[in-house]
Parts: sequence; structure tokens; C-alpha cells
Amino acid sequence: MSVFTLGLTGVGAMFVLLMLRQPVWLALAMVGIVGNILLNGLPVATMLAGTGSFDTALNYALSVIPLFVLMGEVASGSRMSAELFAAARIFTTGVRGGLSIASIAASGAFGAICGSSVATAASMTRIAMPEMQKAGYKDGYSAASIAAGGSLGILIPPSIILVIYGSIAETSVSRLFAASMIPGIVLMLLYMAISVMLAGRAGPPPDAEKVSMAQRILALLRPWQFMLVFIVSIGGIYAGVFSPNEAASIGAFGAVIIGFLRRTLTVQGFIRAVQASVLISCALFMIIIGATMFANFVVQTRLPESLLALAQAAQLSPALVMGLIVAIFIVLGCFLEGIGMVLITVPVFLPIVTGFGFDPVWFGVLVAVLVELGLITPPVGMNLFIIKAQCATLSMGTVYRGILPFLAAPVLLVILLFAVPQLALWLPEVLY
Repeated sequence: MSVFTLGLTGVGAMFVLLMLRQPVWLALAMVGIVGNILLNGLPVATMLAGTGSFDTALNYALSVIPLFVLMGEVASGSRMSAELFAAARIFTTGVRGGLSIASIAASGAFGAICGSSVATAASMTRIAMPEMQKAGYKDGYSAASIAAGGSLGILIPPSIILVIYGSIAETSVSRLFAASMIPGIVLMLLYMAISVMLAGRAGPPPDAEKVSMAQRILALLRPWQFMLVFIVSIGGIYAGVFSPNEAASIGAFGAVIIGFLRRTLTVQGFIRAVQASVLISCALFMIIIGATMFANFVVQTRLPESLLALAQAAQLSPALVMGLIVAIFIVLGCFLEGIGMVLITVPVFLPIVTGFGFDPVWFGVLVAVLVELGLITPPVGMNLFIIKAQCATLSMGTVYRGILPFLAAPVLLVILLFAVPQLALWLPEVLY
């Protein structure tokens, strides 16, 4: 068996394990270890597994992950998400579908200090869903608004997905964060536009309460602690004052201090946030370690280079190749969770993408958008299940039907990224 055939067999075996409902980290690690045994023998494979695990745990660039996770957990425990929703609710008073728009805006803002779409969707479901139900919004429309807004946490920095992509692609996380900001804002506006279009038949008439512009602006200033954490941490990255790791440390520390000073964070709440951060970070690092073993195997089989050579020999156009890659991401997004999808696909696709002349920073933003699409795509959209788990009276059929119109937004953004690459590349070029 040639090494190329072995590589393809390994990828196929990994997908078989996933379909057998094995954990992502286990499927990746098993294929990587067995593949390395077949290629290099047991002693070398054992050494690679040990050094790969150690190097991943020791990787300074990945230390940003537990810090951003901690910042998000503390922010959630300090009720920042509730204050963001309250501010957005006042600002959108009198607008048809105002609560839906408010949930999307608050989710996007909370995602800017949380970095996790699942955590954002879970937090916003507890806050916004009861309010929308009380106001007379249809359940499918309400759930879809929260799911769509929650997915913004992957794209708007800080993004754990982009940190992981940067470590795989050996690309600056700061540039990735800068590249994702404008597409993230565009996607949030697209979600809001869809929400407004659906509000006529899915939402009640606009609230008759009168709110002056001064009251709206004052409401936006009330969640000052969010703005402070965001400006200091993420603004520090953009200004070149902090590295992403330093910004994550300062952001997490700042969120803890603000929570205690405002008495919205208790000692017990802080301990729970630390425990949750440790569990989430351990799960993420297990997946990354498994992916490192899998990537090592894939690189040795020269699978990406062989696929690139085949595509070039077949004289496939770059547009067709990218279209196929996007289609594969969309299909995988229907069945895999986001981090696993990135760790499985990027080691294979990135050399092909760069071989056809595409910018790896641009591709990172594209990957984040496609992962975001997967989070809200039936049948296994993670955000959809998070919302359903917290709303016992909500059926999955209702959630599926409600989310379908919102899928147009990330699809449109993908088209815009191909048509106008500077949408992602302009800000990094200006800042760096």
C-alpha cells in the first residue's frame, strides 16, 4: 500500500469512527497512532505520541484558550450578558422584532468577551427566551434569533476557533482577530436584517413605549464593564500593546476584579467559573492533542501535497477547488462540532488552499464563517441543541424550521468574502 493510499484510508477510518459515535479526540488519536505505527514502527510512533502531547500542552500560543474561557465564564457568572441584553432591549424599543434584534446584538457583544458560541447561546437563552415568549414572539423565531446571535462568538474576536486555526496554520492570531472583526459585524447586521424581515409574521407589533434618543444612548453606556474589558483586552491587541496571551490574561483578571467590585461575582461563583474553565480547557486540549497526532500522520503520508498535485494535473480552477472545499465544510458542519471540524480539515486543506494562492488569514476567516454555519445547521447544529435543552416545551422541528431563513446570512457572507477578499484583509493590512 502506498503512503498516499494509507493517508486516504486513515481519513476514511477516522470518519468511520466518528459515525460510530466515538469522541473526536479518540478518533483522531487512534488514526494518528496506528498510522504512525504502520509508517514508522511502534518505537517511533510511541515517541511521537509522547512528544506531540507534551509539546501541545507546553505550547505558549495555546495558553490563550483557558484564559479566554475563564474570561467568558466569569463574564457569564457576573451577569454581563443580562446587562447587555437589557441595554440592547432599551435601544431597540419601538422597532418591530426589537427583542429578536436585541438578542442578536447582545449575543454579538457578549461573544466579544466570551469567545465561545455555545456559552453565548446558553447564556442568552436563559435571559432572552423568557422575555420573547412573554412578549408574544413565536418560539421558532425566538430560538432561531438566539441561535444565530450565539454563533457570532466564533467570528467576533476573541475566538477560540481562530486561536486553534492560528496554531495549526502557524498564522498570527492578532492578524486573524483583526481580519474577523469586519466580517463579524457584517454577519451580525445580516442576521438583524433577516430578523426584521421575519418580524412581521413571527413577532408582535412594536412596543408602544416611547424612549428618547438620550435614553437609548444612556442604556448603551450602562454595561460599561463590558466596554472596559473589550477595549483593554481586544483593543490592546489591535493597538499592538498586548499579545493575544497577554490580552487574555488582562481580560480574565479584569473581568474577575470588576465582578467582585460590583458584587455580581461571589467567591462561590468564581470557583464555579474556574472549575468550568478547567473542564472545558481539558476537553479542548484533548482534542488538540489528538489532532496533533492525526496531523503528524497526514503530513508523513504527503496527502495534502498529493491532492494539490492531482487538482493541478486535472487543471481544476482555484474557484472550483475552493467551491468543493466550502461544500465539504458545509456537509461536515451538519454532523461535526466546530473545533473537531477545524482540526480534522485544516491540516489537509490548508496546503491546497495556499498552493492555489489564497491568503491563509483570509482562509481562517472563511473557516470560522463555515464553522459558524455548522453551529446552526440541522440536524446537528450545536447551538440548536443548547437552546432545546434549556426549553423543555420547544420541539426540535420548531427550532429547525425557525433557523432556516437565518442560514442565508452566513452563506451570503461566504459569497462576499470570495467577491471582496479585502473585507477580511483590509484591517490586518492597516494595523500590521
